[in-house]
Amino acid sequence: MKSWFYPFNIYFTVAGLFFCAGCVHNNKAKLDPKKEASTIRLYLEGNYADTSSTGTVLVTRQKFPYAVQREPFLTEADLSKVALVDDPGPDHSYSIELLFDDHASLLLDMTTTANKGRHIIIFSQFPKPGTKEAKERRKAHKDEEDDEPLAAQPQLPTVAGSTNQARESAWLAAVLIRDRNTSGIFRFSPDASYEEGARIVRGLKNVIAAKKKRDRF
Repeated sequence: MKSWFYPFNIYFTVAGLFFCAGCVHNNKAKLDPKKEASTIRLYLEGNYADTSSTGTVLVTRQKFPYAVQREPFLTEADLSKVALVDDPGPDHSYSIELLFDDHASLLLDMTTTANKGRHIIIFSQFPKPGTKEAKERRKAHKDEEDDEPLAAQPQLPTVAGSTNQARESAWLAAVLIRDRNTSGIFRFSPDASYEEGARIVRGLKNVIAAKKKRDRF
């Protein structure tokens, strides 16, 4: 499934934020969190036999394999709010809570109603401003804008970084669809450090703010 009701060009918005990130001076000063930009992509679990519309990804640092549809059904373009939620308990765990707009909430409702027992797979990019990954994502978004609508089969994103490097993207979680979701709120516990989670949320808030500013014109 693919979300078809984007009210603006999210790729242009995110690309603009990544462009600002690339303009940060290379010094010892702290990076400006207002220049961070993140993506969040929700993919529906697919069928391993259907290689034309699905692909296999490795989810979390445990690398659990999942077949997922090649295009996300919800993205950062559909967000109204995002929050980092500290979960109660001694292990200092946390969740990321996504609040979707009205159209996306309807799509989330339809998807969870029709696909109980499947998983929703979550991917995010969260590069630090001025890094190589941020610059590559800026170029990738520009290339996506230039592509013809039916130019090629969509490619699933790959993970940047490794166990010996600071991660800048990840397949964060696989959430089992147990019940219909009518709330428009999607909450998950990512396989990510608290610092990574905070960076994801800050970047998404910046994307949402840029969207709202753009929608005013």
